[in-house]
Amino acid sequence: MKILLVQSPLKGNIDAPIFPLGLAYLAAFLNNHEVRIYDTNVEEESNLWNIIDSFRPDIIGISLRNIDNQNPFHPLDYYGDFRALSVQIKSRYGAIPIVVGGAGFSMFAMDIMKANPHIDFGIALEAEKTFSTFLENIKTPESIKGLYYRKDEEVYFTGYAQVEEFKSFPAPRRDLFDIDKYKSHIVSIGVQTKRGCPLKCSYCNYPTLNGAVSRLREAKGVVDEVEELVNRYKVKEFIFADSVFNLPVKHAESICREIIKREIKASWICWLDIKNTTKELLLLLKEAGCVGVSFSPDGLSSSSLMSLNKGIKESDVWAVLKLFTFTPELKDIEVYMFMFINTPGETTWGMVKILIYKFTALLVKIFMGRRFIVSFNWIRIEPSTELYKIALESGVINREKSLLQQGSEEIKSFFYYNKSLAAMNKRVRYIVMFAQRLKKLLKRG
Repeated sequence: MKILLVQSPLKGNIDAPIFPLGLAYLAAFLNNHEVRIYDTNVEEESNLWNIIDSFRPDIIGISLRNIDNQNPFHPLDYYGDFRALSVQIKSRYGAIPIVVGGAGFSMFAMDIMKANPHIDFGIALEAEKTFSTFLENIKTPESIKGLYYRKDEEVYFTGYAQVEEFKSFPAPRRDLFDIDKYKSHIVSIGVQTKRGCPLKCSYCNYPTLNGAVSRLREAKGVVDEVEELVNRYKVKEFIFADSVFNLPVKHAESICREIIKREIKASWICWLDIKNTTKELLLLLKEAGCVGVSFSPDGLSSSSLMSLNKGIKESDVWAVLKLFTFTPELKDIEVYMFMFINTPGETTWGMVKILIYKFTALLVKIFMGRRFIVSFNWIRIEPSTELYKIALESGVINREKSLLQQGSEEIKSFFYYNKSLAAMNKRVRYIVMFAQRLKKLLKRG
C-alpha cells in the first residue's frame, strides 16, 4: 500500500520546526509499504496537494503532536490548525481514509473522533505496532487493539494495545526527510534514549501517554543513532528528547561514556531530574558534548512542591543554582529552570520566593557570567492527571466542559489558578508580561 504520513502544523513558536521523530519511528515499521512523509512546518501547503495528486496514497495518516502551545498570554490553537487541515484533505480526497494519531490526539481521542466525522480512524498512544497491524487488517478494525473506528455513525474503541519494548524498535527512518530543514536550532532534532516516565508529577500526563516505567534502549544503539546523525546527515547539534535524561543515572552515564569513547563531536542538550543531578554527572555530560540542561522543579515552596508531587525539597532547587554558580568548569553550560506560578498548595510567600530565586539567578548571570535562566509559566490543565481532579474539586474547571478548546481564546480558561492567590497572581502576571515585552523590545533594538 501507499502511505502518506503528515505532520500537523505547530507554527508560531519562537524556536525552529521540530523534526517529526514519531513519524520517523512509525515509518520504520512500514517496510512492506511505500511511504512518503510531509511536514507542514517546513513545506509549502501547495506541495501537499501536489504530493497527493502524484503519489495517490491509499491511506493518509496525520500526526497531532500538540493541542496548543501552553501559553496563557498568546495561545496558539494547534488543534484548530489540525482540524482545518484534515477537513481540507477530506474535502479534496474524500475516498482516501484518514487515520489520526499522536500525543495530542491520544489526550482527547474520543472527543476528537466525535467532533470530526471526516476522520475515519484514530490510534491511541504509541502507534508503531497498531498502525502496521491496522494496514494488514483494515477490513476488520474491531480486531485491532488501540484503534478508534466508526460503525453505523458511532465511534468505537477497541481498548488499549499492549506497550511494546522500546529497545527492540528499529531505527527511525530519517532518510525520508530533508534533514537540512531541521538544522537551524539545537532543539529541532531529537534522539530518544527511552520511553516512559517513573515520576509522578501531579500535572503531567507523560506516564499515561508513554507508560510509568522507563523502557530503555541500549546505550550502543542510542549512540549508533547519534553517530549516524553526525556522520551521514552532518548534524552538529541535537536534543536528547526524553522527559528526563538522567533517570536512571547509570543509563545516562553509559550513553555519555559511549559518545566519549567514539570521539563523536556534536553539541546537545537535555532535561534532567534535579534529585539525580551531581557535579560528577554534569562534568561527564559536558565531556560528552552537553552544552545545555533544563530542569523542571515547577515550584519552590515546600507546600507547592508537595502538591505537585515533585519528590524534592526547596533546598534541592537552590543547590542546583549553587552548583552552577560555584563550579567554574560548568560556566559554559546554559541552564533553564522552569517554574509554575500559582500552583495548588502555593502561598503568597511561596510566590515571592520564586521571584527571589529568579532575581538571584539574574545576579548570578550578570556578576558571575553564568548562563542561568529562570522561566515562569502557568499550568495548562490536562486530562488523566492528578491536577485535573484537584481543579475539578476546587471549581477551577467544570466536569461537563471538555478541555479540548474551541478556538484559541478558550485555551486561556484551561490554566490552573489558585483562587486564594488571585491578587498576587495578577501582580506576577503583569511582571511576566512586562518582562516578555521588554525582551522583545531589546531584541528589536
